[in-house]
Amino acid sequence: MKEKVILANTHSFSSFLPEFQVKEEINELPYGGGWHVRLAQQIAKSTDRYDLECWSIENRLEKEFVTKDDDILYRFFPAQRIGSHRINLGEVSWPLLRELRVEVKKQNSLVHLHSAFTWTTVLTSIFIKKTPILVQCYEDRSLLQLFLETPERTRYNYLASYLLKGFFFERALKRRVDCFLVLNKPTEKYFSRLVGAKRVQISPMGIDFSVYTRIDKNRARDDLGLDPNKKYVLSVAAMVERKGLDYLIRSMPPILERLPDTELLLVGEGYYKKHLQLLAQKLRIQDEIHFIPAGDAELRVPDEKLPLYYSAADVFVLPSLTEALGVVGIEAMACGTPFIGTNVEGIPSLVEQFEAGVLIPPRDSNAIASSVINVLEDGAMFSANRARAKNYFDWHNVAKKNIDVYDVLFDRYYGSSE
Repeated sequence: MKEKVILANTHSFSSFLPEFQVKEEINELPYGGGWHVRLAQQIAKSTDRYDLECWSIENRLEKEFVTKDDDILYRFFPAQRIGSHRINLGEVSWPLLRELRVEVKKQNSLVHLHSAFTWTTVLTSIFIKKTPILVQCYEDRSLLQLFLETPERTRYNYLASYLLKGFFFERALKRRVDCFLVLNKPTEKYFSRLVGAKRVQISPMGIDFSVYTRIDKNRARDDLGLDPNKKYVLSVAAMVERKGLDYLIRSMPPILERLPDTELLLVGEGYYKKHLQLLAQKLRIQDEIHFIPAGDAELRVPDEKLPLYYSAADVFVLPSLTEALGVVGIEAMACGTPFIGTNVEGIPSLVEQFEAGVLIPPRDSNAIASSVINVLEDGAMFSANRARAKNYFDWHNVAKKNIDVYDVLFDRYYGSSE
């Protein structure tokens, strides 16, 4: 019998994608079903040692949904909100927790939880015994960081949640989790202080560099129906407040004053989209900003179409207020698109690995405008160290690093498989 690895995403997609619905075709879901799904698919290509299952929670579900594809079992469990609209305490999936306790008793298993500071992750660390637990950290930051980074008008609504994370979640995870995988150096430093450096490793998310590669700009624009003579600024992101897209929109008037043939392409979906559309109208630049997909079109742009957008653009901007890594920046530079990103958390690692790109302060529309104008007026061919970045961010290498951690933990708990 194979050893089992359960990769569980412990937050609902619908918490930031209002139109999200569970589908039987996993790869048609936003982000390919989640980073835990993409990781499992890559691990399956690299080793046959493990029986892989991907579990997710979703607060819109009333009962469990199960599907299977390429020998990976996918299970979606209902989740329940905790707290109220004013006092947000998160969500938890009791069905997932009950089923997990049953499954880990059937065979040698490892639980790989995705997101640290959630009720489902923390309760798993409390209830699951004698089983290796690995946590992949994304937007997981300390109590003080979370509090200060929340917009002031809603900051105190989340105070109870921050207190839980600071005084309960951290302590529970510290006692039980075997290894924390993080995406950037600031998070590595934080978790190392919390649990010790030996239990923390940097392991980025990955992309397929054979897919994200340069396409002729004229061909890409022709395929997308874009004007070959215009300048295009591109951002691909979930339309949520922390992505800083309103600062990018506010940067457009000075850009248009200098370069009137410039247009902004915003690819993505999310609860903040209506706010961004109203902002564009307020600034009277709605004709120069294209929200993709449009409201009456498909719900999302397929992943296989993204290289066309990256290649068609003259510059890519990632204006995030917080960003654990910024995979879209990796995709953009892999396609040879000039990159501008905010100097927050994981984004500097993109510039470091590609040895290219421009870092600017967050929440600064003037800095965005100045940098975009410089890139567009310069017009020089973008030069990046693609080989170095591929060695660090390619999915095959990311999967191998995770497999190495799995192997060590299985051998520690259950003995060598050899």
